[in-house]
Formats: sequence, structure tokens, C-alpha cells
Amino acid sequence: MVRSMPAQAPLEQDQESQRQPRAPGMAPASDSGGKTSVKAFLTDEERIWTSPFRRSNYSSHAFPKYVIPFAAITGALIATDHLTANLLPNSAAQAAWSGRVSQAGALYSLAGMSAAMYFAGRATKNGKAREVGLLGAEALAHSEIVTLVLKSATQRERPLDFHANHSGGLAFGKGGDSFPSGHASGSFALATVFAYEYGGVHRWVPYASYGLASLVAASRMSAQKHWASDVFVGGTTGFLIGRYVYKSHHDPLVDGDTPTRADRLIPQFGMTAHRASAAWNW
Repeated sequence: MVRSMPAQAPLEQDQESQRQPRAPGMAPASDSGGKTSVKAFLTDEERIWTSPFRRSNYSSHAFPKYVIPFAAITGALIATDHLTANLLPNSAAQAAWSGRVSQAGALYSLAGMSAAMYFAGRATKNGKAREVGLLGAEALAHSEIVTLVLKSATQRERPLDFHANHSGGLAFGKGGDSFPSGHASGSFALATVFAYEYGGVHRWVPYASYGLASLVAASRMSAQKHWASDVFVGGTTGFLIGRYVYKSHHDPLVDGDTPTRADRLIPQFGMTAHRASAAWNW
């Protein structure tokens, strides 16, 4: 009987090479994680805009849990925007300091963070950091496009202009660009990418990311640049876009063999004829 074992050797060797462990966070050999093309970006943009009109997004579970509360909160905030805008002293010093804080959420600041993560990842051959930079930039681009379109459609007057012009109503259709907040949208889009990428290993990352994004959003209100409903809708939009980008383009290979909480708490014991040891996997 003639056996064809030699012909299977290359396949076995290839399968064996795929089983070789890789350092945590290192990119795969193909270096394809996180890469997007113009066509993929446009496809994502189409899916983002059509998602509110897809019946599959409104399941019996999701509709009462997410859609109804979002609509109710948005409506309540719009109805009370004039009241919440006057809760703070609204002094010149308050506006000045708030304006400085909100610069952390400006597009150039957020884009700089994404670029820094990408180039740091390339320099250190850290696939996860590089992916954070790429996905963060994509989430920022999508949130910026959506925000600009909504601003043009609603034309809501900013609080400072609204009071200066003695306008009436809810400030919509006044030729402004207040709704929704671009700073809040971009900040939460990038914060969500960071939270999803690192939250499983470093539990403090989501708190820090969303905390900073919330600080930026609040500063836009205290600077009298936005109404409460502006930052709520902007922040929600950014979160949803950041989550979509991560879920659609995250490459699990960049996660590596991340130790679990049990690995960190339970030591691995070893013993030889001359010594005993205990080691924790961090």
C-alpha cells in the first residue's frame, strides 16, 4: 500500500505554526487587524445611517430597554433645556475655564490621541495600540460626519446666541449649529473604543475614558456652547458609533493570551529537588 504521508507534512507544519503562541498585544503576521478601506468606510457609513430604519434593530427586548428611554430622555431634556441652562451662574470666568477644559474634546485633540496610539503601536509592535489608533480615527470620522449632517438639518441656536438674540421656542431652525454636540460625540466615540479594547483587562479604563468624555460634555454646557439635550444626544451618538466600529472591525488576534482574574489571583506552584516556587501571571 502506498501512503501519502510526505504530502501532508507541509499542511501539518503550517497547522503547527498557527498553534504557536504569540505575545499578548502583538499583531498577526499578516498585519491586517484594524485596516479599513475606503469601500469599507462607505459601507459602514451606509449602515450607520440606515440602522434606525432596520426592523431587526427593534426587537421586543431592545425597543423598551433602549429606544423608548432614549426618546423619553431626549424629549424631556429638550423641553427643559432653558431651565437647565440657567442652573449655573454662567459667569465670564465659568465660560472661560469651561472653554479650556472642552478643548480636550476638540477634533484635533481627539485625532491627535488616535494618531499617538497608532504610531506608538507601530513603534513598539503592539497590535492592540495600533488598532486603537485606527478604530479610534474611524469612529471619530463617522461621528463627525453624522454630527455635521444633524447640525445642518436641525440648525439649533447655541445658548449664548439664543439669549443674545432674545429668540423664542426651543432654538431649532434658527440657523445655528448646536444640536448635537460634536465635542460630546467625538469624545464618547473615542472613549468607547478605548473602553472596549482595554476594559476586559484593565477595569479602570472604561471609568477613566467615559469619565473624561463626560467632563468634556459637561464643560460644553457650562461654557454655554450647548444645551443639555445637545450633549446627551451627541454622547449617545458617539457611544453607538464607537461600539459599532469596534464590534465590526476588532481583530481578536491582537488581544493575545490575556491572563484572567483567576490567573492573577491564584499562583502557579512549582517544585524541584532543591527549591519550591510560586508565580502569578500578570
